[in-house]
Amino acid sequence: MVCIAYADGPGAPRLAPRDVLEAAGLDGPFEVLLGWTAERHAWLDDRELRGRSVLAGYGVAAAVADGRITPLPIRLSAVATLLQEQPPEIAVIPAIRRDGGYAFSRCVGWADVLARVAGRVVVEIDESAPDLGGPSVEGNVVAEVARPGDDGAAPAPRPLDDVDRRIGELVVSLLPDDATVQFGLGGVADAIAASIDRPVRLWSGLLTDNAAAMHERGVLSAPVIASYTWGGAPIERLCAAGMLDLVSATVTHDVGRLSATDRFVSCNGALQVGLDGSVNLERVGGRTIAAIGGHADFSAGATRSVGGISVVATRSTTSSGASCIVPDVEVVSTQRSDVGVVVTEYGIADLRGASDAQRAARLTQIAAPTHRPQLVSAQRSS
Repeated sequence: MVCIAYADGPGAPRLAPRDVLEAAGLDGPFEVLLGWTAERHAWLDDRELRGRSVLAGYGVAAAVADGRITPLPIRLSAVATLLQEQPPEIAVIPAIRRDGGYAFSRCVGWADVLARVAGRVVVEIDESAPDLGGPSVEGNVVAEVARPGDDGAAPAPRPLDDVDRRIGELVVSLLPDDATVQFGLGGVADAIAASIDRPVRLWSGLLTDNAAAMHERGVLSAPVIASYTWGGAPIERLCAAGMLDLVSATVTHDVGRLSATDRFVSCNGALQVGLDGSVNLERVGGRTIAAIGGHADFSAGATRSVGGISVVATRSTTSSGASCIVPDVEVVSTQRSDVGVVVTEYGIADLRGASDAQRAARLTQIAAPTHRPQLVSAQRSS
């Protein structure tokens, strides 16, 4: 069985697995190893497709739901180790040309390690991609193919509403002076970025256009450190200004580096937060929605950082009205010991130094009012 591993993130390879096999000069049955797949490639609907994903989400949701792709419960920081211990036969890497060789463009992620350990590397050339200063591609490149299809722009962000803004303001009120801040994707993350009103450093797995807006407001005190980018011209302007350092996820998600960074504040979301502070990022009602990703890495680093804070910021309810704060999470993605503060539009629950009973009481107070009686009842019956 030939393992074909795809680099991940926005701009991930589009070439179908059978075309990859042909380009690499191999044949026979295959399986795929996928990460964050932002696009819905047509070949993902192949009924014979089989494989695994280290970051299941939107792009592979259907394949996960029907059992063709198996999600792996793994931190993003551990993917490089998995690749080194189980190197795939083929790596598919999106790249640009640079100085007679190849370089990463929009994203690096764990693809730099993938290219080095794979038996063969197929490079998918993205002629439209910008050079954001990413590292060179190193590995046994056996084929170069043109990127199929046309690249569209990153999806427009959802307009911020009052709930997003309230959560963003509350999170920013927690930031120490001279903080190094991490946040991800979505309305709450955009609201945090828009609310920051004093100089910070930005260190994140994913960089979006909101970082460029921060630079234009003069609140970035150093170049942004990131491993994935998802945006357009604003990110290119940020790079041209010397304010972007695009690096491997082995750097951005290294818990040791994060722990050694004073005043490191991680700000991430959740599908569910349990009354003990545990966070579920993966599935609800038995349906896989997302994955652990970098949440556990950043939370662990922030918890261990001197002056740092591990923040979970989430709306109190889902779009269907279900409570995001629950008696018990369906699966623990980030353990309770790595969650310091939880923020919803109803306030801040500081869990640092709190007992289980205190945690439950504080989290109940920031749940949506209609769900608080059930949470109180759950505490009494436990």
